[in-house]
Amino acid sequence: MEAHPSADDAKLVVLRVPTSALDEVADALPASSDPVAQPAVAQTLACTPSAAQWFPLNDAIASPDPGLLQRRLSTSPPGRHVSWVDDEQLVNLYYLNFHPSHPILLPRDMYWQQGYPVYLKAVVQFIGGRFSHTASPDNLRESVARELDHSNEDTLEMVQARLLYAITMFADNSSDQGQRILDTTIELALRLGLHERDFATTHAGDLTVLEESMRRTWYELYVIDGCIAALQRKSTFKTNTVNADVLLPCDDFTYEAGMCFMPATMADFHGNVFAEEEKIFSSFCYRIEAVRLLGRVLTITGKHGVDRDLVQAVDNALAAFLYHLPRSKSEAEISNTFGDLDELMLQAHTIIQWSTILLHYPRGDLISPDLLTHDVLGANCTKLLCPCNRQHIHSVKAIEASKIISMLAALRSTTQKHTPLFVYPLALAAVVQLSIGAMHDKSSRRCLDQHADRVKLLLGVLKSMSRQWSAAGTVLLQ
Repeated sequence: MEAHPSADDAKLVVLRVPTSALDEVADALPASSDPVAQPAVAQTLACTPSAAQWFPLNDAIASPDPGLLQRRLSTSPPGRHVSWVDDEQLVNLYYLNFHPSHPILLPRDMYWQQGYPVYLKAVVQFIGGRFSHTASPDNLRESVARELDHSNEDTLEMVQARLLYAITMFADNSSDQGQRILDTTIELALRLGLHERDFATTHAGDLTVLEESMRRTWYELYVIDGCIAALQRKSTFKTNTVNADVLLPCDDFTYEAGMCFMPATMADFHGNVFAEEEKIFSSFCYRIEAVRLLGRVLTITGKHGVDRDLVQAVDNALAAFLYHLPRSKSEAEISNTFGDLDELMLQAHTIIQWSTILLHYPRGDLISPDLLTHDVLGANCTKLLCPCNRQHIHSVKAIEASKIISMLAALRSTTQKHTPLFVYPLALAAVVQLSIGAMHDKSSRRCLDQHADRVKLLLGVLKSMSRQWSAAGTVLLQ
């Protein structure tokens, strides 16, 4: 019986290839010339101890044999018989609705050819099932749990599978489980060295699009870790304390075309502020920077007696982010003439406004949040006593940020493509609008109507998102 890789091989990204079993099954599968009559591609994988072999990921990619690349399927552990059916419709739904907000897997055209392991495929189909009227969510969830529980591989694909699954757990009100999965995923990523610049070039076998997927996976971990820390009012988050030097992601259209040849560094990004000629970076880069600024806000959130200059410095950084954005990445330009949104820039703008509320709302003079946010997940700001006479200014900035979030929510686009983490900034923005509405004189009907309309809009978006993500429905009920 073959042994699993030892702990010393933790940095070697590997995939098991059941060669003989796959060949036998492939011969037995009936051929179909009608793609419409056969929308799902069925693959039954029978894995025995003698059939499983270990291959390094970069060896499989570098191989001139295209069949080897297509057969790079990680199945269940040796000795366990498992049948797996690929559902093409669910994969399509995943790429159509979820991938635009969390684009870490290879582009859609490369999904089947890549031969992702079964546990990652199970997560993809589980998420895709959220957008299907016929798929059984319970069966898909059981499939994910079974595959992840029986797979203990230290691989890039396991990081991706667990990260995507953690996002759905937070979106389904399973925060404790989501946090456990996220924590173990970060530990695995660090153990593999995913935060190191050389990881992608070492393990991608000169396949630039795969290098990009690896870089995106690390930064997606960073973004999710930061957003969840904000949700839970932590003062820091693990990935923000890591000395990472991963090259920055390219734009999505470049990624989809497989032409990620010259990735920028973080030094390039920050140095662009002082450059004579402006360089436009990818939306993913601005999203990363928004989370970095969110991290700065978290370090002083919930703390009494924070130096006024420190609060002002963070506020300056949030404002500078918006002033230095290229016009094509501005709030007014994130929707094209066809109504399609740049989901990553939508997130970047939302995170900046979310950070602004977290910074200023507790220091303002609006109605005590506890009266409105006791049961609202992600909206339980701790009221701080501002040691200055600027409480009104803090309130004004928090109100303005909530208005911008409502403007972003008003962009005419299907909410199915929004990240489920959009729920929490929406909830907090609604709370701010309720706060200011409660303080206005009832005779000021026009102002009250404006606040009411914004709250209705925010609740409407939450209602729409609740069809896929139960956390949105929970916020509505509270």
